[in-house]
Amino acid sequence: MLDTHPDTRHVTGDRLRSLFNQLNPFTEDLRLRPEDERKTVLAVNGNFPFELELAGFYHAAAMSGSPIIVQFSMGALATAGRGLRGRAGFVESLRAGARLARLTAEEYASMYEPPFAALGLDHYAVPGLEEALSAKDKPGTVGDTARSRARVRSMLEEAVEAAVSYGVSAPSAEDMAAWEAYLTSGPYREAVVGFTTLIEEMRPAWAMIDTEDLPPVLNFAVTKEIADLVTALRSDAILEAEYGATGRAGDETDYVKLTGEELEGFARQVAGYVRYTGAGGISYPIGMEHAAPSDVRREPDSERLEAVQRQILKETGRYTPFAQHGGTGAKRVVKGLVAKDNVNTLFLVTAAQALAEHVGKNREGISRGEKSASGVDMYLSASRAVLEATVQKLKECGTYGYLGRE
Repeated sequence: MLDTHPDTRHVTGDRLRSLFNQLNPFTEDLRLRPEDERKTVLAVNGNFPFELELAGFYHAAAMSGSPIIVQFSMGALATAGRGLRGRAGFVESLRAGARLARLTAEEYASMYEPPFAALGLDHYAVPGLEEALSAKDKPGTVGDTARSRARVRSMLEEAVEAAVSYGVSAPSAEDMAAWEAYLTSGPYREAVVGFTTLIEEMRPAWAMIDTEDLPPVLNFAVTKEIADLVTALRSDAILEAEYGATGRAGDETDYVKLTGEELEGFARQVAGYVRYTGAGGISYPIGMEHAAPSDVRREPDSERLEAVQRQILKETGRYTPFAQHGGTGAKRVVKGLVAKDNVNTLFLVTAAQALAEHVGKNREGISRGEKSASGVDMYLSASRAVLEATVQKLKECGTYGYLGRE
């Protein structure tokens, strides 16, 4: 059982869930509210070194009285804890990174006192099929999450029955054998242990399991297992499940806009996936891409968003907030339908550009080893730039000043 840690400055998963329910863009009869009544919660990604971005994030939320989710990806946490990986392994390096992230976040939350800040775990990726099944270096003991072949086979059979009932194609016997091997593989079991470790160490209000590379039926099985583990830990974190992949900058695969029966079929699959797994949040492709450069802006597929979100509500009887990935490259925020707008690249670029500007202006002094040119001013200016960019994004989301602080 997880400790509730009443001393935290961050809201619980239940508090965050309550906010999302308050911002539900649909009326009781499933009509979409007018756009000027809809709002989106901004989710910002912290990266190493954490304090540069986090100071700007928490300051922006506090000065404007805005809700904010401060989240960290598996990659960011692994980077922060990298000093332990060689001697203690991947899971312990994640634990160290999560501890550093949480403690840094708590200090800045205590310093600035934002009215509503939540911690989030972003993009915790399970290994792909090929990666797990071809791994030469097998992890050692993987703790209490090990599963017997019989239990794994039962999990898969249940997932197949559920997925097929919502229109997913039935797998072949060869697929089932490969998926059974995957679910008992060392790399996958280690990933599961890593995820539960981060839930315990970070105590996030929101946590994403990244399954974008998995086929649908296997995705049903994996996400259901993860959701059950989160429940077993007595965590109130909102588990974000993923159905399909958001593109990446430079990918050659074009986004396909669905209409008519194809859109209805996709909406039915996603709704069934949410119902079966019990996921509290959802993401699926809407035409965005991760790590979009400054000159790339994509129009979000609002028709798909409305159709799928309404179908989930019909199927489950509860509101399931949608998390938009690739928020940096969105032409606009489809407020409300996008419940949680994830923004990462913008803040990395903003900080880097501020640092580059300082270096450009002080290159000679830096070369001569002058303290005034090489001191903390460059990092303070980068943090201020992140603050200003955060305020702008809060305004785009419609939640700037939502909690009434002047």
